[in-house]
Amino acid sequence: MKKRLFIAFAFAIIGVVSLMAQTTALVTYQGGYFVKNGDEWVEYRPADKAGKWSKYEQYREDDTFFYVKNKKCKLAIPKLAKDKIFIARGKNSGKKKSDWEIVYNTLQVYGSCPEPDGLFYCYKGTSTEYSGYFVRDNNKWREYRPGMKRGVWAEFEQTGEDIDYFIIESVNNTVYVPKTDKKNFIITSKSNTNWRGGYSTTAVYDRSAQYSYNFNYKKCFNIKKKGRLNEIDGKSARISLDGRNNLQIGFAGKNYNFTYIGVELADYEGKEAILITIDSKNRVWLRSGGSCIVECKSIGKPMLFTGASENDFRKIKGMLKMGTFNL
Repeated sequence: MKKRLFIAFAFAIIGVVSLMAQTTALVTYQGGYFVKNGDEWVEYRPADKAGKWSKYEQYREDDTFFYVKNKKCKLAIPKLAKDKIFIARGKNSGKKKSDWEIVYNTLQVYGSCPEPDGLFYCYKGTSTEYSGYFVRDNNKWREYRPGMKRGVWAEFEQTGEDIDYFIIESVNNTVYVPKTDKKNFIITSKSNTNWRGGYSTTAVYDRSAQYSYNFNYKKCFNIKKKGRLNEIDGKSARISLDGRNNLQIGFAGKNYNFTYIGVELADYEGKEAILITIDSKNRVWLRSGGSCIVECKSIGKPMLFTGASENDFRKIKGMLKMGTFNL
């Protein structure tokens, strides 16, 4: 028994030392998370706001907590998931123990976060070192297990999805990634059809997973003068939208969120299209045949995305013809 307690204690100490040595970290709670990048911390609450919720500056740390602050409050962010996240409200608070109160219950603490702008799908394994998260990068996915490896643990390609799961594949495995935290991860092996495993889901931080329509594009091109195309090597893209004026464009590992003002059937150079208007300078043309023209100055020069399924295109087109899309 003493030996087992010593081993457990040793793993806990290793976890803290490892986290102290890292310049990045991901600390999650129900509904949001913190990303550390050196002394800069950013808080995200994807369900409440697209993009950053709040920013903080780290002013000290000890063996148990990172201490961060902004003009409104101070936070104590734990280095182990067993501890809570505390807040001291007000600019001059935090000097006395009584100033601090629990603000969140910590879900997981991951010792590195190489992709701070990622869409995170977090899981809990049988122990801390077997816990990790997936980052969704359009139809490319990367898995991280900071307790076992600093860089990418495995890479996947999205091959499909249904109402509950994204289906992604690597050389060795097929993984069913849940779209919400109500279901767990399912893993099957390509070399052993009888093997099946999984992870317990702790949190999903991806607004677009709840969008009604997702277009995943395999290739991207810059549109040059006179219509010439220049392929952007190795890049995929995604257009996600719903019938409540929300639109997200995923490209080159970043996610751009918009509120559109109109969706209508249109014609683009003689080809049937669905025009999504954001404003006078930003619009998206979804075209039959699985392609898309993106004219968004906030992202860059006009681009062509190709290689998406036509299923959602047909659905939206049918609803637009019936006048039921925005109901």
